[in-house]
Amino acid sequence: MAKRGMICLAACRLVQSQSVPVIDMQQWKTGGRSARNHIAEQVAEAYEEHGYFYVRNHGVEAEVTRDADEATRLFFDLPKRDKVISLADKSRALKTARGYAKLRGEQLDISGKPDLKEVLDIGLPLGHDTATYLGPNPWPPAMPGLQNATEPYLRAVSSVGVDLLAALALSLNLPEDAFADIFNEPLVIQRLMRYPAKASVEGTGPDDLGCGAHYDFGGLTLLRQVDAPGLQVMPPASQRHHLRNDTCDESGGVDKIVEIGKVAYSTVQGTFFADLHNRHVDSWVPVKFDHQLLVVTFGEALQRLTNGKVQATRHRVVHDGAEARHSIAVFLDPNPHKEVAALPELLAGSQDRAMYEPRIAGHKTVLLAAVAALQKRHGVGYLGFNTLS
Repeated sequence: MAKRGMICLAACRLVQSQSVPVIDMQQWKTGGRSARNHIAEQVAEAYEEHGYFYVRNHGVEAEVTRDADEATRLFFDLPKRDKVISLADKSRALKTARGYAKLRGEQLDISGKPDLKEVLDIGLPLGHDTATYLGPNPWPPAMPGLQNATEPYLRAVSSVGVDLLAALALSLNLPEDAFADIFNEPLVIQRLMRYPAKASVEGTGPDDLGCGAHYDFGGLTLLRQVDAPGLQVMPPASQRHHLRNDTCDESGGVDKIVEIGKVAYSTVQGTFFADLHNRHVDSWVPVKFDHQLLVVTFGEALQRLTNGKVQATRHRVVHDGAEARHSIAVFLDPNPHKEVAALPELLAGSQDRAMYEPRIAGHKTVLLAAVAALQKRHGVGYLGFNTLS
């Protein structure tokens, strides 16, 4: 810890055990102004103290969910030859190019090992366009019903995400439509995932993670753990963490909290945007498993849009179960053709200044060759490809 300029303090276990907000979307839709204000307060607590929140009564029909879950399992149970037909073209886009990524085909934490997971990324067109931004969805011929089984879930959950953007805006004392322009034609991606049991994969060890620590790129991620826990979050270091001076007792009723010195804890660079400097509690918090709840986290583009008021969620997946684990994530990202910059309303004060330079949201689709050129010209990289030449 000393190498990173950190001072360890003790703080009450309350920081860890404090209830993570559970937002009731039915109340958002029908509860009136007081209910919406309460939900906005819950969202604020989530990004200030926890880095995530849960959503219940989200309105996604049970049959739609069952169909998506069953199709996810069936796809990953296909023979390898039938899955690789849908292999993602990483020459088109480094991250979430449409298609399949095989086991250990992705590594989100470049300081660790390749991720112990398989994924299939599919998406929706932008607005009224007929083509998806990151290329066509390569539906596997061996499973012709996959689109009909999964796309209704994608559309339903993305609709929940749009409502949550309004709640987020309200939490920042902004009009509910504050994010409407930048998300007017959002980049919507659905990621189907399978994390195998380690015992079924040759050569795995304790340092093999289902998914290495990282931040998501965009706005909101709405994830559902289908059949097993595994998601872990590193909470943001909120202001109150710097004010605690409790001491440890022998009962083990305290947790260590990292106070950041001159060197930022966690990654100095963001996963996608290299100019983010975030601070976190020095602990991984397991996200509880409830297949009926959506788990919502915050992305790097949202951190830029809110001028750092909402810190991106650092998270990973640790799966040590005896059976494979499945999950489905829906990413609601800004319109890729729009500029991601701090909302003007958040820079109204005389002391306010933009913390980050504007970026085009389509930065997510930088090609490998373009990354090399960018690194050569400016010494900055993308998704860990800082050493390309």
